[in-house]
Amino acid sequence: MNVHYRGRPFKSISLTFLVVVIFTIYCNGQTIIGVADYMKVDNIPEYLELEKQWQQIHKQRLKEGEIVGWAAYQIMFKTLEDPYNFITVSWYDSFSKVVKKVSDETIQAVFPDMTKDDIDAFHEKTEETRTRVQSGVFHQLITCANGLDRQGKFYVVNEIKVKQGKSRDLLKIYDEIYRPLYEEDVRQNNRTVWSLWEKWEGNKKDFQYLSADGYSSLDQIEQVNYLDYFNKIHPDKNVSEISAEVEELRELVSTEMWKLILRAH
Repeated sequence: MNVHYRGRPFKSISLTFLVVVIFTIYCNGQTIIGVADYMKVDNIPEYLELEKQWQQIHKQRLKEGEIVGWAAYQIMFKTLEDPYNFITVSWYDSFSKVVKKVSDETIQAVFPDMTKDDIDAFHEKTEETRTRVQSGVFHQLITCANGLDRQGKFYVVNEIKVKQGKSRDLLKIYDEIYRPLYEEDVRQNNRTVWSLWEKWEGNKKDFQYLSADGYSSLDQIEQVNYLDYFNKIHPDKNVSEISAEVEELRELVSTEMWKLILRAH
């Protein structure tokens, strides 16, 4: 199946080095699907100028009901040398909208002076500014937020590999022990979100899960209140024993920090 990106169909991922990561959020009985493009950018100023134009187009798509949100992020650091440094994510409320291309009419609603030739040149210029990389699909299992995170500016993203046959044990700890701690952290305004995602398809050899922690400032990342939360919420449990159990169940394969650059939702 070809998925359209900004009006252009994706081709073979082995030829275009495409990464499309699909996240699914279940909130209030509604399915929200997020499609993320991981991209390698060399000329950053040129790329950002184009993304600012796409931000306006995505705001129009939001008004038209084609998406429920969009954001662009820059990679601040990562522990593995993956060939990308920017990520964009579009959120949808149905799979049928994921494969729908951005229409010329939507673009012209934002830029009325653009002709068909101008739009074609705009698409081509966009393709020239970055290379898209590889693919994977994820769905959300656990979260401490309701709906899209509209406040986070920095995100710490971890790829998690679980020992064979131990996924249920790990998810039980994340849900029953860790999720209440993160919910308290959100209530105390020390973070904006925490969520855990499972890889749907593709290669699960390297990792099976991904966690995302959102913050409104870098200072929040440095705050460590979990021991206080743990003692308050789980007075009958030992934090060292729980931590040791988690370390036995999983391995952190990689860690990245994403910085919000642009947002439309």
